Amino acid sequence: MRDEMFGRMWVAHHDDFSSDVARGLAGLRDAFFRLPVWDGTTSQLIALVAAFLVTGLSFSATA
Repeated sequence: MRDEMFGRMWVAHHDDFSSDVARGLAGLRDAFFRLPVWDGTTSQLIALVAAFLVTGLSFSATA
Protein backbone atom coordinates (compact mmCIF):
# COMPACT_ATOMS: atom_id res chain seq x y z
CA MET A 1 0.00 0.00 0.00
CA ARG A 2 2.77 2.42 0.90
CA ASP A 3 4.69 1.57 -2.25
CA GLU A 4 1.67 2.35 -4.36
CA MET A 5 1.08 5.64 -2.52
CA PHE A 6 4.74 6.67 -2.84
CA GLY A 7 4.73 5.65 -6.49
CA ARG A 8 1.73 7.83 -7.23
CA MET A 9 3.28 10.77 -5.34
CA TRP A 10 6.53 10.32 -7.29
CA VAL A 11 4.68 10.28 -10.61
CA ALA A 12 2.71 13.42 -9.68
CA HIS A 13 5.83 15.30 -8.58
CA HIS A 14 7.79 14.08 -11.59
CA ASP A 15 5.08 15.34 -13.95
CA ASP A 16 4.98 18.73 -12.23
CA PHE A 17 8.78 18.99 -12.27
CA SER A 18 9.06 18.04 -15.93
CA SER A 19 6.41 20.58 -16.93
CA ASP A 20 8.22 23.28 -14.89
CA VAL A 21 11.51 22.43 -16.57
CA ALA A 22 9.86 22.48 -19.99
CA ARG A 23 8.34 25.90 -19.31
CA GLY A 24 11.68 27.22 -18.04
CA LEU A 25 13.54 25.97 -21.11
CA ALA A 26 10.89 27.43 -23.39
CA GLY A 27 11.28 30.78 -21.64
CA LEU A 28 15.05 30.67 -22.05
CA ARG A 29 14.68 29.74 -25.71
CA ASP A 30 12.27 32.63 -26.28
CA ALA A 31 14.63 35.04 -24.51
CA PHE A 32 17.58 33.78 -26.57
CA PHE A 33 15.74 34.29 -29.84
CA ARG A 34 14.45 37.69 -28.74
CA LEU A 35 17.90 38.98 -27.80
CA PRO A 36 19.07 39.93 -31.33
CA VAL A 37 15.80 41.74 -32.10
CA TRP A 38 16.45 45.47 -31.89
CA ASP A 39 13.70 46.97 -29.77
CA GLY A 40 15.82 48.81 -27.22
CA THR A 41 15.61 46.22 -24.46
CA THR A 42 18.90 44.57 -25.47
CA SER A 43 20.83 47.80 -25.13
CA GLN A 44 19.15 48.51 -21.81
CA LEU A 45 20.10 45.05 -20.57
CA ILE A 46 23.71 45.54 -21.62
CA ALA A 47 23.79 48.94 -19.91
CA LEU A 48 22.31 47.42 -16.75
CA VAL A 49 24.92 44.65 -16.66
CA ALA A 50 27.70 47.18 -17.28
CA ALA A 51 26.42 49.38 -14.45
CA PHE A 52 26.40 46.43 -12.05
CA LEU A 53 29.94 45.48 -13.11
CA VAL A 54 31.24 49.02 -12.61
CA THR A 55 29.51 49.24 -9.22
CA GLY A 56 30.91 45.89 -8.16
CA LEU A 57 34.41 46.90 -9.22
CA SER A 58 34.22 50.21 -7.39
CA PHE A 59 32.96 48.53 -4.22
CA SER A 60 35.71 45.94 -4.31
CA ALA A 61 38.35 48.59 -5.04
CA THR A 62 37.35 50.73 -2.04
CA ALA A 63 36.96 47.87 0.44
